Amino acid sequence: MPVITLISDRKTEDFFLGRLKGQILSICEDVQIIDLAHNIGYHSISRAAFILKNSWRHFPKGTVHIIGVDGECLEDRKHIIAEVYDQYFITSDNGLLSLVFGKNELKEVIKIEICREGTVMTPALFDFGKTACKIIKGTKTGELGTKTSEYKRLTAIKPSYGDSHILGQMVYKDSYGNAVSNITFDLFQEVGKGRSYVIYAGSTANKINKISIRYQDVEEGELAAVFNSMGLLEIAMNKGNLAELMNFSKDTQIRIEFK
Repeated sequence: MPVITLISDRKTEDFFLGRLKGQILSICEDVQIIDLAHNIGYHSISRAAFILKNSWRHFPKGTVHIIGVDGECLEDRKHIIAEVYDQYFITSDNGLLSLVFGKNELKEVIKIEICREGTVMTPALFDFGKTACKIIKGTKTGELGTKTSEYKRLTAIKPSYGDSHILGQMVYKDSYGNAVSNITFDLFQEVGKGRSYVIYAGSTANKINKISIRYQDVEEGELAAVFNSMGLLEIAMNKGNLAELMNFSKDTQIRIEFK
């Protein structure tokens, strides 16, 4: 059964999402619709990119991903389709795909004209749904628009580091309030070289002296640092909502100092 996934910055109770799903099922009946994430924060391109980057590989070939973030039909807004590793991604031309894929992976990007005169301020989601169904029914992406190399690119924020430190920041907050940073296990190993270390989360008052395997390796209410399944350093509070209690945001710094 063909699969269409949805990411949007709309709330789950928004009738637009129900309307979109109904429209999709009316056009291509034998399709499975998967909600990857909604209510991620209005126009939150970086959060949508993080969710997509860490989930799309787990879907079968032929899956169509609709990303309805920052996607209204404005006069200067463009929309694109990308085919990467036999999967399809429909989104606004807002730089999101450049945060998910490397330049060599985005080999073919198609510019699509879906915002016509009189559709200003209409959610492009509905046209994304129609376009997804055309792809599922066998229409080649090249027939849906014009191939282009002119699409918006953004640069992902990477941690800085020196001989004895790594300075990263929180890039994602999960539903438990855990703070996921942009510090990778490989970078930690490369800079640390087996030395002892101190991790400062947000301020010098939040000090962690070891990497845990599980959140439960520390007492309830204490901070834990773990490398998650994505290989990223995550700061958590056992049985607590860290981001909410400590007012962590995407700009909160995570610093590791090696001795």
